[in-house]
Amino acid sequence: MSKITVIGGARQQITANALDQIMAEQENEGEIFASFSGTGHNIAENLGRIGADVAFVSAAGDDFSGRALRQEMEKAGVNTRFLRLEEGQRTAARIEVLNIIGDPQMIMNDEKIYGCITKETVDEAEELLNASEFVCVDGSLSEEVLRHLIETIKVPLFLDPHREEDAEKVRDFIGAFDMIKPNRGEASVLCGKEIFSEEQLKEAGKWFADQGVKRIFITMSGGGVYYKEGDSEGILRPNEMLPMQNERGAGDAFSAAVLDGAIRGMTIEQLAAYGMKAAEITLECKAAVNPAMSREKMDSGE
Repeated sequence: MSKITVIGGARQQITANALDQIMAEQENEGEIFASFSGTGHNIAENLGRIGADVAFVSAAGDDFSGRALRQEMEKAGVNTRFLRLEEGQRTAARIEVLNIIGDPQMIMNDEKIYGCITKETVDEAEELLNASEFVCVDGSLSEEVLRHLIETIKVPLFLDPHREEDAEKVRDFIGAFDMIKPNRGEASVLCGKEIFSEEQLKEAGKWFADQGVKRIFITMSGGGVYYKEGDSEGILRPNEMLPMQNERGAGDAFSAAVLDGAIRGMTIEQLAAYGMKAAEITLECKAAVNPAMSREKMDSGE
């Protein structure tokens, strides 16, 4: 059985970067980049690449993209026994069109396949899930499945909310999670408080702790993170300006590193620093998961 099991979404990601001003109803020159992403996928693949013992529970279409997704994750060291390829379904996909300065001009999602991750999916993988040391939950799952998970799983749960809209789904039972890693916006939705200052970060941390969350990480734009466990809390900021080639998977890499570090017995301060190292590595490339991610790179002093 795997020490860490991730349950959540995976999708094909296609990003088109315009090389000039985008003209409507015309062909536009650009650079097009394809990879796989999705919060659950990113966390699981990062864990595999750094050598953690990890399994992934999800659903994809029984199509070219789904089979390629499974193959790539297995190559990275992820147990995909419970990554179901559903006949007649499309693998989830996201298309982003970015303008010349890199801001989104259009985003289109097709995530209907996530509806195939059901309570029955959890029940089928229950033995694997409850034999893990941690189960990582991606907030893109339905509220029904999220509630079923907290009722079914007896081992510590880690939550990455996925996005602000999904954070709403777990607010009423956030205390069921032992560890959480929202970004500032997601944390604000969860606790119902504005979070702009250091003092407001601490207030949010106290609110989460009062609900029963044991270890709290709130990531901030620019690479910083607030952390709290019991009486230990602080804010860790990068020493220098981070490369911002691609922010998409940095938070997911942070989550992966925190899970790996928790298995390895790191303190809350060490976990925060370890997570930031993973985020920095991810920001060096365009893909949601940096193919250069490795245990050696994570443990190096670079």
